[in-house]
Amino acid sequence: MEDLAAQLRQALKDQGITQAQLAQQLDTTQPVISRTLQASVLNERSHWPAIIDTLGLEIVIQPKSSS
Repeated sequence: MEDLAAQLRQALKDQGITQAQLAQQLDTTQPVISRTLQASVLNERSHWPAIIDTLGLEIVIQPKSSS
């Protein structure tokens, strides 16, 4: 689960987008983006990680396919 933030940081790097640019696109600030990318993806009290693990599933991030 924690790899999600790393994958998002890598996607930003691959696309040449800075945190400041992303923040502008999302109408927020760079510090908010930075905190978000450093924070736990899911709250520790969330049941989602256990549900996903119990079902033998994983979250996968991949580029959108072009239609």
